[in-house]
Order: sequence, then structure tokens, then C-alpha cells
Amino acid sequence: MKRTRTEFKGGNNIAIKIPKFKYDETVHFYKEVIKLPYLGFISESHAFQFGDATLWLDCMDNYSQQDVWLEIQTDHMKAAADYLKENHINRRDEVEVHENSDGYWISDPSGTILRINSRK
Repeated sequence: MKRTRTEFKGGNNIAIKIPKFKYDETVHFYKEVIKLPYLGFISESHAFQFGDATLWLDCMDNYSQQDVWLEIQTDHMKAAADYLKENHINRRDEVEVHENSDGYWISDPSGTILRINSRK
């Protein structure tokens, strides 16, 4: 049986999970100081154009410090899942649920959360 080659590439989304006590100040920074192109308040997050990606600022009630989440894309979801498992990378789907999606969550060795999605 021929094995499907797995390739990953950076996705279209970056999320910064921001503690509630720093959220307004952080939104102000990206909107008024850095002046990134503002895409609006979408799905309970402020969204900004960040080059070819979208930067999402998410307010987190129960966080004490910020966390950065990245999106990785692949053309072969099953092959990617098999490859990651073979390399002892466990799924981290407990971090967030996305209904009606074949994507899933993992983390790198330092704990950075990565969303694995199909390239569309």
C-alpha cells in the first residue's frame, strides 16, 4: 500500500488568547497604536488582517497570561493524523471544540496549541 505524503503549511489564522484584565488594552494596541486593518468583531473576537493571515484577539475569563494558538494546514488529514501519532504527538481536542469540522488540536513540545485543518 502506497503511503500518502504528509505536508504541513502555515494556516490563515493566529489567535491570541488574552486574559480578561488585559483584553481592552490589547485590542486598543492592535487597533489604535499599531493600526492593523480591522476586520470587525466576529464570533466574539476582534479580528485584524495580519499579512495573509487573520489575527484573532480572544478574551479569556480564566487565563492569567496570554497564549498564542496557530493554524497548520494539510491536504491529507488522515495521513497527517497518522504521521503525528507515529511521531508521538497526541491530540489535544480538549482545548476547544469546533463542531462540523474535520480539524483537530495538537501542541508542540513547549505547549503552543496548533489547529490542524484541511487546506481548502
